[in-house]
Amino acid sequence: MNETLSVIVPIYNAEKTLERCVTSILRQGLHDMEMILVDDGSTDSSPAMCDTWAEKDARIRVTHKKNGGLSDARNTGIDMATGQYITFVDSDDELCPGTYRRMMDTMAEHPEIDFIEFSVNAIGWVKRDTKYKDCIYRSARQYWRETHSWNHAYAWNKIFRREMFGTVRFPKGKLYEDIWILPALLKKAKVIATSSFAGYNYYAYNSGVCAKPDSEKLKQCLAADLNAQREMGTRWYAVREWDLFRSMLYCQVDIYRLSGEIILKWPLVRLVCWVHKHTKGRGR
Repeated sequence: MNETLSVIVPIYNAEKTLERCVTSILRQGLHDMEMILVDDGSTDSSPAMCDTWAEKDARIRVTHKKNGGLSDARNTGIDMATGQYITFVDSDDELCPGTYRRMMDTMAEHPEIDFIEFSVNAIGWVKRDTKYKDCIYRSARQYWRETHSWNHAYAWNKIFRREMFGTVRFPKGKLYEDIWILPALLKKAKVIATSSFAGYNYYAYNSGVCAKPDSEKLKQCLAADLNAQREMGTRWYAVREWDLFRSMLYCQVDIYRLSGEIILKWPLVRLVCWVHKHTKGRGR
């Protein structure tokens, strides 16, 4: 099998949302597509549901593996993929009709594009949609700086050339895996496109990693942002790049409030954290 697009769906105990997710992918209007369902050691009915779909549709491939986490499941899918392009869908989300057809048509019209990112509808307790303009960026640095892409590093609203993942894999055992991997992918990208079409429905409920972060999760978030800042050469004194440093500072303040730990070695960080904890942070 050698398809145009490989769609990777990591699955862990997703029986309540899996049908919605898989059905939305099957209805994308693409025949030269493969869907790779990676059962990451599910203990509910998800494995049986995957096998049933594979029996009914030749575009679906299934693998069952021992639980290893989201990154490991995505990496398994990458290793199995045969398409010229590759994308990801989380098993509790869904695609809007025609999303992949629109994106693949754009990439066919502009074969120089290395990956394309499309807009997102947020559904649930987080009411923050992610909207982009229809743009083509001729450098990864330009895309990083002008779109503040550290704020939307999601793997699931992008279609990549599969060759970009040649030696790149998601980091096992780490949270915020998307921001960890984005700089490595950007270093391989020469042309990036964004689309105003809101093609992905992201279901944000109060049970995700970011819903109730503790100090350890916040430290992982800060570590991922620091890595991205270093890898992309982001500068605190550049107006369009200051937002990343502000986000890291806010994260550090919350870490200090929860654990008293100082990670950032920037000047005055300790003073900012102390003032916040004893004034605005009180009673939070």
